[in-house]
Amino acid sequence: MITVKEAREKALSFLSQQGLEREFIENASVKLDDAEKLINISRQKNPQKILEIGTFVGVSTAILGLCLPESKIVCVDADLPVELLNLLCVKQFEIKNKQTHLYFVEKVLKHFDILTRFTLKRGFFSCGFPNKEDLEKVVNYGINLEDREIIGRELCEEYGPFDLAFLDADHRTEAVKQDLTLLSSYIKPEGTIILHDVGLDYWGQQVRQGVELFLKEHPQKKFNIEGEIGLIS
Repeated sequence: MITVKEAREKALSFLSQQGLEREFIENASVKLDDAEKLINISRQKNPQKILEIGTFVGVSTAILGLCLPESKIVCVDADLPVELLNLLCVKQFEIKNKQTHLYFVEKVLKHFDILTRFTLKRGFFSCGFPNKEDLEKVVNYGINLEDREIIGRELCEEYGPFDLAFLDADHRTEAVKQDLTLLSSYIKPEGTIILHDVGLDYWGQQVRQGVELFLKEHPQKKFNIEGEIGLIS
């Protein structure tokens, strides 16, 4: 069985060969320690159906596919151009690549011959850009948001319920709260939601605040934190 470290390195190496700067990919993708936690938790749950919300260029997607060979995985991403995602990040690089996220996700999954277990969907999960500053950057870049519909409920009705979900999309508090509110209706009773970036930095605080707002409306749910990984069950 492939290790998480091997799977992550294979994905990073392949994507670097496609013209993406490795440091940029690593900065915006799941780190090794977090990836190992993600897979360890997932293997304990033995999920048949997984939902990944927010793929970026497919590092975490490939790790899930390579390390969980029995799982079928549905992925949803707003599918922004890579150079636009760079503009939305706190740490920015000299990125001029106009290809979109799912272009690279599909390529990396094809490369590892695991695409047939995946369903890739373009669109927002529960909301667009609740943050005005982010929205202005996207519109000024030239993105027509009408081309990217909110598809979460429709997607979940068609493919859910899910045994496990990995939420790593918009980290703004309101977006996290809305994503969790919608997602919680389509997770099996014994299922788990895994969140990325729940640490103590700026984005971690944003994610935690979104979780807190969700828990106020769902007090029966439990929230546990392991480093940068959070679990709702």
